[in-house]
Amino acid sequence: MYERVVAKGLCAACGACVSLCPYLRSFQGRIVPLNPCDIFEGRCFAYCPRTEVDLKHIHKEVFQREYELTEMGLFRRVLMGRARDRTFRKRAQTGGVVSSLMDFALKAGMISAAILTRRGQDHLPQGVVARTQKEVLACAGSGYVAGPTLQAFNEGDWTPEDQIGVVGLPCQVLALGRMRASDLEKRTPVDQVGLVMGLFCTWALDYEPFLAFLRERLDVFQIEKLDITPPPERILKVNTGTETLEIPLDEIRPFIRPSCQVCADMTAEFSDLSVGTVEGESEWNTVVVRTERGEELLSLAQKAGVIETKPLPEENLAHLLEASLLKKRRALEALRERGELEKGYLKDASRWIRNKLFSDPQG
Repeated sequence: MYERVVAKGLCAACGACVSLCPYLRSFQGRIVPLNPCDIFEGRCFAYCPRTEVDLKHIHKEVFQREYELTEMGLFRRVLMGRARDRTFRKRAQTGGVVSSLMDFALKAGMISAAILTRRGQDHLPQGVVARTQKEVLACAGSGYVAGPTLQAFNEGDWTPEDQIGVVGLPCQVLALGRMRASDLEKRTPVDQVGLVMGLFCTWALDYEPFLAFLRERLDVFQIEKLDITPPPERILKVNTGTETLEIPLDEIRPFIRPSCQVCADMTAEFSDLSVGTVEGESEWNTVVVRTERGEELLSLAQKAGVIETKPLPEENLAHLLEASLLKKRRALEALRERGELEKGYLKDASRWIRNKLFSDPQG
């Protein structure tokens, strides 16, 4: 684990290994090994989203059907949605779909607890267990910084009756899928995970250098919200409540975690529902419905007046598929440059991606 992932700078800081291994701890946005371990491939290695992955096995476990590689994974339909309650739209990101749906799932008894990400005043993200609307709203919004969300799942004080919902980035959703598909003895209640909601993600930032960058420009303790505008503008807006600082994305790209360069999943493909922004629609989310469970939640929320939806234009869907495919291409190229294509987790997908991207399959 240390040689293949941590030492190579490929750790996604997802938190899947924290509290399962006595030698790994989360500190300031990083996973830190405290002592050498004599287990060659333990749970940390088996659950890590950056070691070799059997996508077919995970797909069969999560979706109960054979794996078929596509631009953005298995899905039933894609639409636009937003929370009807303006409290969620104001506190959350774009349309507030994620927060409002998790709050509804708790109230409807579909889940009894939600694993979410909360950011403190210093903007260091950490996983939390939320059981009330107040706790859900405290986690609303994006920070664009990677954090060990799954640590909260590993450390949760669970009962056998708990049904757990998880909101995570693609790397975290993949790690959770690996937990569910693993043959190792379960030390977490992964069989009690009843809902997985994934977040679209192109990249995440490394906490320490990004915060140092912000501290040179403003008091980070005054930041109320971070938001990235859609193309073609692509600006990071930092809102303090009294002013908004606009930062071109090119200025923060140096802080993107190296692990994101080899990630081929933009839309959290192993989730029940995936949620992102809608290009050109500032107050709406793109919602990808992948499973019967996701369909059920969305349908019940619509009937209860919690969520409103409308069709996603074909042009937007085409752009989403293209963007997802391009992320796969970038990951493929990054693995090739590292000399790890055939032993990396994309080995099963590399031929399909080449055929999809290049007229010459050997290109």
